[in-house]
Amino acid sequence: MSVGRGPVLLQLDDAAKTYRRAGTTVQALQGFSLQIQAGDILGLLGPNGSGKTTAVKLLTGLCGADGGQLHWRGRPVPLGHHAPHLREFGVLLEGRGACYERLSTLENARYFCALREAAFDRAHFDALATLLDIADVHAPLRQLSTGHKLRASLLGTLVHRPALALLDEPTLGLDLFGVERLQALVRHTAAQGTALLLGSHDLAFIEKLSQRIVCLRAGHKVFDGSQAEFLRLDHEYLLLLEADPALHTHEPPALPEALMTPLASWQPQPDSPPGHWQLPLRDHAQACAVLAALQPVLPAQRGLQLRRVALRDKYISLVGGHP
Repeated sequence: MSVGRGPVLLQLDDAAKTYRRAGTTVQALQGFSLQIQAGDILGLLGPNGSGKTTAVKLLTGLCGADGGQLHWRGRPVPLGHHAPHLREFGVLLEGRGACYERLSTLENARYFCALREAAFDRAHFDALATLLDIADVHAPLRQLSTGHKLRASLLGTLVHRPALALLDEPTLGLDLFGVERLQALVRHTAAQGTALLLGSHDLAFIEKLSQRIVCLRAGHKVFDGSQAEFLRLDHEYLLLLEADPALHTHEPPALPEALMTPLASWQPQPDSPPGHWQLPLRDHAQACAVLAALQPVLPAQRGLQLRRVALRDKYISLVGGHP
């Protein structure tokens, strides 16, 4: 499913990739399909080893494919090979750019435009530098901090106005202010019609920006849809309870039978010590009813938290682990 605002740029169908590792076959991707439209901001999620970086490498010709078809602007192009359409791509792979450290930000930008046979637009360069808060575009990159080198790499990725930008772990090495500048850059770039695929473990970053979510697990796509659909769980709230260790009980407090359903039942909090419980709650009304029922026993508990579910909750329910 796609929620983009423009025509289809990229259509990938049934991509597959296997590796040999220590004498065994690893299925990095299997039956992976993806559609990207102009103006899309697509969040690509998945734990380590799920196939996110492999997908980016296939699209950019950095590794071969065992199967699948790729169309760019409606025309078939070789999957897993270099081809002229890649001039319309901007790529940041695994949080690292391809900039040359002896060159400045400006010199790198000019070089990457020439490499793609694209005209260098100084006004566009200056706008990107301002968005990324790059004060000195003439200093060699080797004199810059890790975070500022990444900002320069991001500028070099986008300076030629790519139709599609593939940003793999773009927040690595960025501090809080750098991430805020990156968010502004992504919104600015998408508003100009560029599609962006953001592969990241930073769920807060993805949640703030991505209109659409694609989630991978062990090389298989387990979700593809809008962020609103991604967050549409069977429950809207989650009640977290920590029992007082002094009570020497690891059982959660009892609830009236009328409030207990297959959905609303106590569950141990993942990766927490005994006595930590969670209770999925369907909606605001059910949350109010449960809190009212628990009121007499709450003083005996050590902690209580009621929160709305977030992208992290759905992500963990899909991949069965931590981001």
